[in-house]
Amino acid sequence: MVESTLGARHSQDPFSSVFPSLNMAVKRREQTLQDYKRLQSKVEKYEEKERTGPVLAKLHQAREELRPVKEDFEAKNKQLLEEMPKFYSSRIDYFKPSFESLVRAQVVYYTEMHKIFGDLTAQIDRPGLSDEQRERENDAKLSELRALSIVADD
Repeated sequence: MVESTLGARHSQDPFSSVFPSLNMAVKRREQTLQDYKRLQSKVEKYEEKERTGPVLAKLHQAREELRPVKEDFEAKNKQLLEEMPKFYSSRIDYFKPSFESLVRAQVVYYTEMHKIFGDLTAQIDRPGLSDEQRERENDAKLSELRALSIVADD
């Protein structure tokens, strides 16, 4: 259960590239888990064999190899089980200021766009002007703009 929970969470985590130390801790734990499983199966294999002198010696040696790996795995696993929930709850604090800034920027942008759109709508929807009159007004304004001289003649 522990293996699948941490592995599944981590593999779906889009923040693993943002927090590489967490990513490395999970990878180290997974490597230790593989070593632990390998040595555990070795012990189980010797336990199933007939109990002869050489087999008992190999079984004892396999158990001795397994003990530190098991302790290492349990320590890494315990540490991740304690720290992962803290990390997942603190990620909100990490992204909250950026998200708030984005929302504020959107509010300002859409407020300005609403104001500009309202002004443009009021200018376009003046009653009593036909399309031809609006077109003549626009052409006159464009002619004025074209007549402006930005660079002085020498």
